[in-house]
Amino acid sequence: MKKLIISTIIIFATAATGMHTLSAQNNVSAQKTQKAQKTNPKYAHKGWRMVWADEFNGDKVDESSWRRCLRYGSPWNRHMSLLDTLVRVRNGVVELWGVNTPEGYQDSLKFLTGGLESRGKRYIRNGRIDVRARYDCAQGFWPAIWMMPESEKPWPNAGEIDIMEHLNFDDYIYQTVHSYHIEGGHQPKTQHDHKEKVDLTQFNIYSVEVNDSVITYYINGQKTFTYNRLDPEPKDQYPFDDYDYYMILSAQLGGHWIGPIEASQLPVKMEIDYVRFYLPKKNKTNKK
Repeated sequence: MKKLIISTIIIFATAATGMHTLSAQNNVSAQKTQKAQKTNPKYAHKGWRMVWADEFNGDKVDESSWRRCLRYGSPWNRHMSLLDTLVRVRNGVVELWGVNTPEGYQDSLKFLTGGLESRGKRYIRNGRIDVRARYDCAQGFWPAIWMMPESEKPWPNAGEIDIMEHLNFDDYIYQTVHSYHIEGGHQPKTQHDHKEKVDLTQFNIYSVEVNDSVITYYINGQKTFTYNRLDPEPKDQYPFDDYDYYMILSAQLGGHWIGPIEASQLPVKMEIDYVRFYLPKKNKTNKK
């Protein structure tokens, strides 16, 4: 009996050690990924070549790559403002702010947000995108890193790729794709979104790879979710390799998905350390 007990203890101890080792290996892997991408981004991914990046090392936004998000009627942009202090480049990061409208500033809205988009300036098709970011938490705060197609088709026929969205005080983020097939509830149904826990106190690397058959999501170099082209493909189920996509970085407040805004918890900010575009090494063309 003693031998059996001792053997059982050894088995459980070995299993626990194995789990601990695996966790430690994952942490080391994430640290190595971030170090490689920070120190030598051109060679961060085997089989990929970097075709464009913004490291935000200056003191202002590079207007050859970015434009400010404008205010329209959608939930994500209805508080957008061109107020200078909502988008700041400091200490190697760009800060996007969500604030109570400053006293004395003429605006009809109680809250203002800042955002950047590369529309008309930087695009990528069938490539990889890495974005290193951190963001505050507040009731009603909705930071997002996402991509839209250069297309005249009405949403969502040409697709949408959401690399990261965070709501309120959740300890996880969303990674999502949208298309005509998905939003219309057409058959066969496909899983198009994923939730993944992250350490919100730290910068994390949010990535997506797109090719002609699959979209693959990563966080800190670890694969989290895939979305595949169906065979045979239903109408507009996988439009993601048909268009050039541009990047949107947005500090968003409010909306039906996230709920009411708590003014006492503002201001809040989203920080972007870098944005990097990669293409497969065999691909020699890229529209910038």
